[in-house]
Amino acid sequence: MKLSDFLREKLLFIGIVSFSACFTAFLLYFSRTGAYLAIFIPCLFIAATLISIIPEYYIKKRYYEELLSILEQMDKRHLLAEVVEQPGFLDGRIWAYVLKAAGKSMNDEVAGYRNAFTEYREYIELWVHEIKTPIAGAKLIGENRNNRAALEALDRIESYVDQALYYARSNAVEKDYAINPALLSDLVGGALKSMSRFLISHDISIRTENLDIEVFTDAQWVSFILRQLAGNAVKYGGTVLEFYGEQHMNSVSLFIRDNGIGIPEKDIGRIFQKGFTGVNGRKYGSSTGFGLYLCKKLCGKLGLGISASSPPGRGTTFELSFPKSGL
Repeated sequence: MKLSDFLREKLLFIGIVSFSACFTAFLLYFSRTGAYLAIFIPCLFIAATLISIIPEYYIKKRYYEELLSILEQMDKRHLLAEVVEQPGFLDGRIWAYVLKAAGKSMNDEVAGYRNAFTEYREYIELWVHEIKTPIAGAKLIGENRNNRAALEALDRIESYVDQALYYARSNAVEKDYAINPALLSDLVGGALKSMSRFLISHDISIRTENLDIEVFTDAQWVSFILRQLAGNAVKYGGTVLEFYGEQHMNSVSLFIRDNGIGIPEKDIGRIFQKGFTGVNGRKYGSSTGFGLYLCKKLCGKLGLGISASSPPGRGTTFELSFPKSGL
């Protein structure tokens, strides 16, 4: 709080005091009390006014600077009203009361939305588990009748169902993961096994190299991420999928490379944005702009890095980076 700003707020008051002092001096002078009193009394009046203003400025300055300092240090700034001290001046006490009332109302609103979101997420999770039963039954019928088209459609439905489940859980990953040691070969193998029918039907060749590297992560969540990346590679023309690992000083990288149509240079920086489909997504018409966004979000929750590169005419390579120290 600057003194100039404080005085600017007091301009009306200072103007009234100055006018009153001048008017008093005028009366005293023309009432023949003498020039000395005509000057001394208004000056005393002005000095008393300034003496009353200056302490008010320093009291408010100290309080508001402390308040701003607390605000800058807080992560959850909406809780400011809970930690702010009661000021010693009247307008500050009124302001603090309003802030506390508004903060309480907002916290109640946030709690209501949080509860609604939790109920919605629990419903989605329940719905996903329930819908998987008839999907499994339909798959069994398709296998008995050797109906490959129906099985592929059911696999695609199950993929979208899983996507809905992981999205519902993505805001609370920390409550539903278990970090354990795992080999890259096991992570890749588990993901590919669950996609075997899809990969076989599209005649996809798999190549692996240097996957006997141990990392610390949640196998279930990483398997979902790998399925999303592999599914995207096939969707955009890939016929060969390569998985290989590299060890670095503080991390382990898992690369997923395909020989598909690649990603245009102007789109590569936006592929992890929610809802972004890009040139290829509009061309193929089956992109939701959701899969890579969800992969990025889950990687962030798990402490993993994810990036993509796509040299012209050489397909696309995704890199998953695992910290060696785990989480």
